[in-house]
Parts: sequence; C-alpha cells; structure tokens
Amino acid sequence: MRSGRLEDKDVADVVQEIGAARLTGRLRLERPGQRLSVTVREGRLVFASSSDPDHRLGPILLRRGAVTLRQLEDAARGLAPGKRLGAILVEKGQLEPRELVRAVTDQARGIILHAFSWTAGEYRAEEGEAPGEAITLDISTPQLVLDGISTIDAWSRVERGCGSLTTRYAPVPAGDALFRQLTLDVDQAALLRSIREPRDVESLCADSVLNHFEVCRTLWAFRVIGLVERLPDTLPLDEDGLEYVVPDGA
Repeated sequence: MRSGRLEDKDVADVVQEIGAARLTGRLRLERPGQRLSVTVREGRLVFASSSDPDHRLGPILLRRGAVTLRQLEDAARGLAPGKRLGAILVEKGQLEPRELVRAVTDQARGIILHAFSWTAGEYRAEEGEAPGEAITLDISTPQLVLDGISTIDAWSRVERGCGSLTTRYAPVPAGDALFRQLTLDVDQAALLRSIREPRDVESLCADSVLNHFEVCRTLWAFRVIGLVERLPDTLPLDEDGLEYVVPDGA
C-alpha cells in the first residue's frame, strides 16, 4: 500500500506511479470535508466516486437537461441498496441507456480531473480486488494525466513541475508506446516533436506557437507521463575546469 500527503507529492505523480505499477485496487484521497475514491484495474483508472453531492449523477443529468427536477426527485425516492438512480430512470423510460453511459463516464472523468486540483490532503493506494462496475472509463492513464494537468492554472505548481528557463529536456527512447495512448492537439504534438535532442525551456518556448504558460504546463505533463525527461541542472565550471552538476530535485 502506498500512502502519503499531497503537500509532498502531486496528484499527477501519484496517478502516474499507479499506472506504471499496474496496480489493481483503489486510490483514496481525503481532505477535511471531502473524500474521493478511484477504482483502478491494472493501472487504469476506470471509475470514481466522491462525497461531494455536486459530483453525484443526479445534478449532472439535471445540468444537462437530460431529466426534469420532478423526474429526478421521483427517482430518488426509489433508491435502495443495489438500486442506482440511473437504472431507475432508465427503467421508467425517462433516460436512454446510451445517455446514462455517457453521463456516468463523464461523471467519473470529472471526479478524477477534480482530484488534480488538490494540493493538500492524504492519499492512499490500496492493492486488492477492484470493485466491479457495469459502466467504466475507457481512457488511458497517460491521457488522464495530460487532461488533469491541463486543468491546473496555478503558476506555482506549473513552475515547480516544469522548471526554469534553463531547465533542459530530452526525449525518452521508449516514449513511443506512451505516445500512442494519447490524443494530442497539433500544437502539443509539435512541441513534443521539437524535443529531438536536449533543449532548454527558453528555446522550446521561443519555437512553439503555444503561449509560454501552455508550453511549461505541457512539458510538465510530458515529463510526468514519461515522454520526456528533465535533465540535471548544471552550474558554471569550478576552479579545475570541471562542471558542477546538481541532481534533479536537489
């Protein structure tokens, strides 16, 4: 079991480690007043639930206009152990099965992306049998990491994840398999292709049509996913003409 505090490790790194370890079980996140639970199968995040009432299926369907308030309240009265809201609405003919599938998968994806906003709290990865769910996500873990980091607007987190203008990045030889699990837009793909050899952040920013914030945030995501590696920082030569090297993260 892996556990720790989100003040010490970013959610993106936790998710990627779970994917790399091909863990099966649950990832639990908790902070005062809120709990998230993510079902994991062989490293893939396939379902999620939240204690936040706004993350429930009913409000999602209501916001979409898929059901009326009367239909939602009537269906809620029929809830019982083993009987879920979506199934009741489908049985009543008030919701199409395909709309239920889309709503449930969007609900799970939304909860997972919300988790990336957490910067405090505790996480715990529990290995064991993954609970069975009739409707599950079909999104790769690298894609969820990319999508999750793309929702982060805090420069302090992006800067910490990406590094400074002089931070250098290099391609990872085994990154092709990960690349095939992603859907990149044209500009993200161009940024990745531009890292054919070690390059610093400043030159990558200069060559990309993305604004510099987007470049830094995307580099952070590429690093966490494993498409590129962040090279050790270097310092000026010492008195013997040798270059000081500071290990990454020192």
